[in-house]
Amino acid sequence: MKRGKLDEIVNATVPAPGWWLVAVTGLAAAVVALASVSALLTGQGRLLTRFNVLGTFVHEGGHALMSVLTGGGVYRVGIDSPESGVTFSWVPSRFSSILTSAAGYAMPSLAGLGAAVQLQRGHVAAVLTLTVVAAGLLLFLSADLLTFAIVAGIGLVAFAALAWAPPWAQTTVAYLEAWLLLTSELSGVAHLVAARWHGGGSEIDDAADLAAETHIPGVVWIAGWLTLNGWALVKAFPLLWP
Repeated sequence: MKRGKLDEIVNATVPAPGWWLVAVTGLAAAVVALASVSALLTGQGRLLTRFNVLGTFVHEGGHALMSVLTGGGVYRVGIDSPESGVTFSWVPSRFSSILTSAAGYAMPSLAGLGAAVQLQRGHVAAVLTLTVVAAGLLLFLSADLLTFAIVAGIGLVAFAALAWAPPWAQTTVAYLEAWLLLTSELSGVAHLVAARWHGGGSEIDDAADLAAETHIPGVVWIAGWLTLNGWALVKAFPLLWP
């Protein structure tokens, strides 16, 4: 695709959607988050929790991106389930290690806020294009067939919407993506807390890594992520609401 054509697609604008579309996509994301927390409390899986894989995709992408931006690199990325993934990377310094560990639970909500900014400007195509690009990059880092299939599926949904869907469907996909990113780590952090409460994973999770690197207790990092997630959601709401 020529540069001019790509710029035209990314910079294209669409009218603000009706309040009902924003409400329905926001409600759908809230139901997914509640279903995830419900599954955590009851121990019973919920089909809706599968949509949280988008947050895990961006979570692991956040680790990978921060590692690269701070002078390190990435070996591979794995997604085990809608709530679980791992990024194998190398970092050149303690500073890089801290930022890379902190980026995971921070990235989905920040990406959701960034998507909200673009959608408020009518840049639906830009949101979908960035999703396709992110998926394309992570495909090369996929650690196994399941991860490859998940990443490819996310990219294909965004590409199909961008290439063939009518404007209203593109807008629906983009708004649903933004809401899911803004809410996914609320349940993600809940799963982190639950794992620690039941004595599993507390020595290998992101909060534990940060506690070891900074001597700041893991609970402080968890509180910080929750605060950031809440702040991003509050900031994004008036941007998404027409």
